[in-house]
Amino acid sequence: MRYLPDVLGPGFGAAKLQLEPDQISPRSATLVRYTPAEDPKSQLPDRIVPVNVKPGGGPNQGSFRILPPSASPQQRADGHSQSGASVRWDDSPAQNLDYLQDYLTPELRGREIEVLDELDAPAAPQFIAVYVHGWNDYFYQAHLARMMTHLGAAFYAIDLHRYGRNMPRRSGLIPFNCYEDDYTTYDRELDWAIATARQEHPDLPVVVMAHSNGGAVVSGWASRHHDAYDGLVFISPWVVQDVSGIPAGNTVRNLIAKCLRGLHVPMLGPGSTVYQDSLAGYATIGSPLPRRLVPFGNDPAVCGWVTNPQWRIIEGAPILFGWLSAILSTQQWLVDHARFSNQPVLCLTAAHDPDDFYYPEIARVDHLMAQKRKSAGMSPFRQNLLKHRLYLSTMSKSILGRSDASEQKTPYKTALVDWSEAARHTDTVLNGNLIEDRINTLYGRVGGGLTLQQMSGLHDLTLSQPLERAEFFAEVAAWISRSGILKK
Repeated sequence: MRYLPDVLGPGFGAAKLQLEPDQISPRSATLVRYTPAEDPKSQLPDRIVPVNVKPGGGPNQGSFRILPPSASPQQRADGHSQSGASVRWDDSPAQNLDYLQDYLTPELRGREIEVLDELDAPAAPQFIAVYVHGWNDYFYQAHLARMMTHLGAAFYAIDLHRYGRNMPRRSGLIPFNCYEDDYTTYDRELDWAIATARQEHPDLPVVVMAHSNGGAVVSGWASRHHDAYDGLVFISPWVVQDVSGIPAGNTVRNLIAKCLRGLHVPMLGPGSTVYQDSLAGYATIGSPLPRRLVPFGNDPAVCGWVTNPQWRIIEGAPILFGWLSAILSTQQWLVDHARFSNQPVLCLTAAHDPDDFYYPEIARVDHLMAQKRKSAGMSPFRQNLLKHRLYLSTMSKSILGRSDASEQKTPYKTALVDWSEAARHTDTVLNGNLIEDRINTLYGRVGGGLTLQQMSGLHDLTLSQPLERAEFFAEVAAWISRSGILKK
């Protein structure tokens, strides 16, 4: 397999699988491989690292190591902000334990911290981890690769066809980014990724990790490939759709799933910018920074996660009815027909309700933001008008294929409609309670062992605030140690 240098920088290489073109566009898949020996930041995987993130994992001890500011994800010399504009990252001065405890003690709630300069170098891999992204997404979470490597993983991630590194050129009247109307088509790409990883690391067990829409993709694949994996890790998997807010929601869902397959017509409606706003950072949307986050000024959870605006459409990618039909019919197929092997499964979902600890902060910031919008003359009616205008603007750019460099430098746009500070600590995309019920229905009936937990954080838990995403990695490390996968 030939790997070329990847956009994530040293330590990351990318290999292409060319697929047959279909009637929509050329198609390819991209496998990203992480090689820690080539990465100068391999010993700085993230700013906060749980003590049980070590080869093979271990019980969650509720204590953490804090690394220098340079360990914060995405701290490159330059990059693109959420708006696409060029940015430069600067490390804040080194911080001692007393300084950190002064700011973090309330949020730590009795948990212990220590300060280190760096972690030990990653050990030889003990298992393979293959990560699958969600919808309107691609693999850019370099810290996920580094953290999993410290757990003992040989880490790989795949960008599926018409996603991220394989995004087709947007032209013509229909935006086909992220489009597929038959989820079984992804099987070949997953087979290729896992076969490649097994060839490079013979005899190691395979854990497949999947976020959101990737959870539906991987669940369908896993039901058809019982012997191809040794464990599954789901991060807020999209295996069920909440239709409680839609009149006759079940009827509408069934109608779309059964009757609109292959319909290449965009849905009308403004869409929500709340999740994107939660990823954009505090200053970008004019939100005050809580005191507990002062030591993390260069962390992407504070200053905004860096993404390629051509690979991840910031204001929300237009949705075609044919694609929506595909995901809804896949979710129903999983309930009606899928059967799984007795391999261990971990499902971590973002909380449906905020952690009680954050309620006072949420109430205070929501009050300040409401006053700010009111003083700017932003009534709810005007915000909704802006919300629709943003969506139509996104639609027109996608349909017309306009993606020149000047557009990448326009200010970040948001209507802050339905925004609450709670969006920084909950899943604003899916319903975590429904996900837990559905995953239990799908995987709880087999004997391999299912672990379910809701956690404080964002829809993509790996992008949450520093302590919240550290808790996510602590739970993954605990599961690895008790799952029995490493004994296979």
